[in-house]
Amino acid sequence: MELKEAARRILRQHWVLIATLGVLGILVGALHAARPTTYTASTRLVLGTDDPKSRTESGSIADTAKAIATSLTQVRRALKDAHVSQRNPAEVAQHHVSVSGLGTSAVVQISVSDKDPKVAQAVANALASRVIRVRSEVASGQLQLVLTDLSRRVDDINRNIAEVDQTIDGLNVDIAQTGSPATANALRAKRDDAARQRDFLAQQRSLLESERISVVSANAARPKASVISAASLPTEPDSSPYAQETILGALLGLLLGIGIAGMIETFRPTLVGSDSVAREFETPLLGTLPMEEDEQRARQLLARIALRLRLAAESVNAREVGLVAVGPEVEVGLLAATLDELANAGVATASRHIASAEAVTAGARGFAGRPSASRCRIRPFGLLDDRADNGTTALVLISPTAVKKEEIDEVSHLLRVAGSPLVGLITYDRPREESRFDFSALRSRLDFSASRSR
Repeated sequence: MELKEAARRILRQHWVLIATLGVLGILVGALHAARPTTYTASTRLVLGTDDPKSRTESGSIADTAKAIATSLTQVRRALKDAHVSQRNPAEVAQHHVSVSGLGTSAVVQISVSDKDPKVAQAVANALASRVIRVRSEVASGQLQLVLTDLSRRVDDINRNIAEVDQTIDGLNVDIAQTGSPATANALRAKRDDAARQRDFLAQQRSLLESERISVVSANAARPKASVISAASLPTEPDSSPYAQETILGALLGLLLGIGIAGMIETFRPTLVGSDSVAREFETPLLGTLPMEEDEQRARQLLARIALRLRLAAESVNAREVGLVAVGPEVEVGLLAATLDELANAGVATASRHIASAEAVTAGARGFAGRPSASRCRIRPFGLLDDRADNGTTALVLISPTAVKKEEIDEVSHLLRVAGSPLVGLITYDRPREESRFDFSALRSRLDFSASRSR
């Protein structure tokens, strides 16, 4: 019930605002979709990575390609390679280049859109070449660093081995020329130490050579970045986003309108519906004034309201009823005169069967047996002269079906001060074109109906 109440307050009370923002969203979407006809050329490539084992890894490969393909520097160079000079690289990189992964594979698709299909094809192929070149430079750059470091270390060891060989050769000459056995033994000991040092250096050089061979072999076994499918000349223009953009604009406009209406209802709540207003005042609903009914039907409905008003007054032994307007200032004098005439002077022939039915219903509820021949005066609240000697003065509210909470609070304070019992509520639909309800038009319609029936 609360959700239904909120929807009625927002949609019925602020439908003009919601509809306006919805139409505004459609217009914005249509303007955003009004783009020149474009053509899209696509190329497929691999970045030289291992096959992904999950969609996450495939997305990571696509993100790497996207980061390179949408780089302003690479787009500028690709336009230069394609000999395209009348395009803004920043706009092309932001709005005309898209990169996506194909499923969970390592294949990446780069698409370029342009109003000229030949330009789209040339830029797509040039950009794919740029992406492969950058990826290869990044991947081979680490390899070259490793190979350079290994070569430097091998060269250092070769120099050390050459120095040790020279030392060993010098010791052999000294051993051959010396005549002292003690000196010869000492030189032989130094030569043996130098020989062991050379063997250690030779062993280190072998390990580094093996490591260099392993790095080169591993790099040779890795997949290479290359273009799988070059972009072909597009022949069909891209589909128009008009429908999607307008629907999205309408949805956003409606959501914005509902949000604004909800905020308005949060700070300035409105009660919508006769039942909701009656529950707020904790009083029975006597009826709703007819608006677009024919004359005979309007008189019947008003007669039913007058009879219910009289029965409600008799339930509290009231001989005088004051009509109190809720919400906008309205002239209830004509309405009070009409209800007073129908409640006391008799109802037209067309409504006698309704009065009889209401009397039977009232008798079943305990109102039968009360004096009904006495007059019950119905006047606007401000025109009440005095109180009847044999009863009290009752109050009946005249309220629009949609009323602000602050307007209800004002009437609630008046009811506390008046001290008279509230016996019912009569509602009417507040016109949107006018600020006040035209009771005189209702009165004239009823008078016309009565004269025609006579």
